[in-house]
Amino acid sequence: MPVFAASASKAAIEAASDVHKWELDEGLGQLVELWLLEASEKLDEAKRRYGLHPLTRAFAQNRLFENQDLERQTRIRLAKFFESFAISAGGDRYTWERYDEIEEEKDNIFALIEWCFENGEAMAGMKLTKSVTFFMSQRGFLYEFMIFEQKALEVAQQINKTDDLAWFLVHGIAWLELNGGDLEKGETLIREGLKIYEDLKDLQGIRDTLRNLGAALRFKGDFDNAREFCERGVALANSSNDELAVASFKRELLGVVASEGKLMEAQKGLESILPIFREKNELYLPGTLGNLAEVNRQLGNYDTAFNIGSEGLELAKKMKKRYTVGWISIIMAKTEAARGNYQPAISFAQQALEFFERSGLFPKEIEELKSLIAELQEKLTS
Repeated sequence: MPVFAASASKAAIEAASDVHKWELDEGLGQLVELWLLEASEKLDEAKRRYGLHPLTRAFAQNRLFENQDLERQTRIRLAKFFESFAISAGGDRYTWERYDEIEEEKDNIFALIEWCFENGEAMAGMKLTKSVTFFMSQRGFLYEFMIFEQKALEVAQQINKTDDLAWFLVHGIAWLELNGGDLEKGETLIREGLKIYEDLKDLQGIRDTLRNLGAALRFKGDFDNAREFCERGVALANSSNDELAVASFKRELLGVVASEGKLMEAQKGLESILPIFREKNELYLPGTLGNLAEVNRQLGNYDTAFNIGSEGLELAKKMKKRYTVGWISIIMAKTEAARGNYQPAISFAQQALEFFERSGLFPKEIEELKSLIAELQEKLTS
């Protein structure tokens, strides 16, 4: 039990201990009866969780230190279990429906990843990191994301595992650089990942990378090249009749259009792809609604921007897309400020600030939000 940082499911305990069936039930039952383990009150046995009393944890941990081979074997078995568990819950994919299951285990998983990298099990750490890459970015665990993705990238480089290297370049470090870091570094990493995927002839990898590269160039203000890579992505998506992928590239293209100041064109385009996301994959909706809200805000359609932004914000909260919650909250704060509703604007700005400060990253965004809040408070009292 001390190999778990927090409470554990029966399935995880079984995997770690290599004790099965009635022997597992008997062992858990005896430990609960002796008050050495606490069991949650859930009737569904599969959802029941077991935790150690603090004094028992200290005692058991000391005993475990006396048998380091046992600890290593236990943690390796547990890493394999959590890798399979996270993949089955979609932690390595752009999804969200089962992310609550991963989040319930996040303390155990994060502690185990750290142990793997620090105790000569780097390959296990890399695999486990990959299995929760999308989970960490979607749910906003960005500090852990930064640490683990960098370590996993270094392992992939050392063992020359090119497919994993491309993965961590594009979906890991580069993603973080694009969303609040160094844009030049982000672009360089993405281009490196693109070359690997092209050498591997990995069409899905190429498509994902083109989308990120388009975003990087748009953020830099290189609109012509951003459009070129997005159009290349649209062509690839069309060749495989993937309507959802086409719509996602069109959304990126419309970001370029909006950045060029063609707001009416961007507005109509975003409205045209919303039905596709509603039907095919609602995970794209919060961000797209946020884009549309921002376009309407810039057009001066403040009531429309507020209504659209509210829908996007509620969806982002439902999916626990915490970065998106923070980003749309900024749009809502500016929209409410434009409508003269300074107190709600302050509340939205504070909601955004709470996320960005908790992440441990984004110093620029934090300073801008603090300035916005101060400006709004001055208007409120004047």
